[in-house]
Amino acid sequence: MPHDPTLIVKHGDDIECHLAERILNTIPSYPTFWATYIGNDGRMNSLPMPQANPTAYANRETLWQSLYTLLESLALCWQLEIDLAQRERIRDFADYAWNLNAWTAFYAHLGRIHDMAEKATAQLNERRLFAPFDPFYEKRHIALHGIKVPMRWVENVLSAPPLGEAHRQWHTRMSWTELTKADFDLLSATIASTLRELEPIIDFFFSQVAQLAPSRLGLVPVQWSEQPAQRPDELVLEIPFAGTQSYDPYLTSGTMPSHPEPGGPD
Repeated sequence: MPHDPTLIVKHGDDIECHLAERILNTIPSYPTFWATYIGNDGRMNSLPMPQANPTAYANRETLWQSLYTLLESLALCWQLEIDLAQRERIRDFADYAWNLNAWTAFYAHLGRIHDMAEKATAQLNERRLFAPFDPFYEKRHIALHGIKVPMRWVENVLSAPPLGEAHRQWHTRMSWTELTKADFDLLSATIASTLRELEPIIDFFFSQVAQLAPSRLGLVPVQWSEQPAQRPDELVLEIPFAGTQSYDPYLTSGTMPSHPEPGGPD
């Protein structure tokens, strides 16, 4: 079977299947890498790489953990973008707190995306691929490590200045008294524009990782069967998205163990 990226629609894990269309349209190099070097045997295990040595398998596991974590943070950013656009009008303190938490979480995920890209490029010994993520990490540093970023109201919707070191951007060396030196935009608009800027960078990153992985890490295309195994009935959860990459989630339809094993949900 060819290494078809659309296999992710039916054979990805919960997050990948749920977001398959957006992934294919926005970062197509991710499902291409997944279909070529990862796959799924129907029980959330990677497929065999014919003639690959044990070191290549170990390299794949380490690399894939970083790449999947990067995807998860991007997926959560997409959800924050949707939620913030729907909940940006503030009526009370609960709405205000939710908006600030969502904005803060977004920049935390930018940092996580940066860190996972750094881990992957270090493993590949190709630091040039990491540089495009630096400006997003700079924004994250300003949002999370500086004083509170000043915000303004626009018809009961929060707006904030752009973050960075350029003219009319807010950075860690500024004071609230310099508020007039910055422009402002709605939080939802800033998150949306940041993601549209970041998505092609992530897509290019995955395409370059796929090109380098065979020579640098010994990865070999996986072997798909003619009829890829479907997820068994016992792995169909009543509550999905339990985290299927690192362990078999407990089934809500069965008896829950009284003391979960390490790695399972609390």
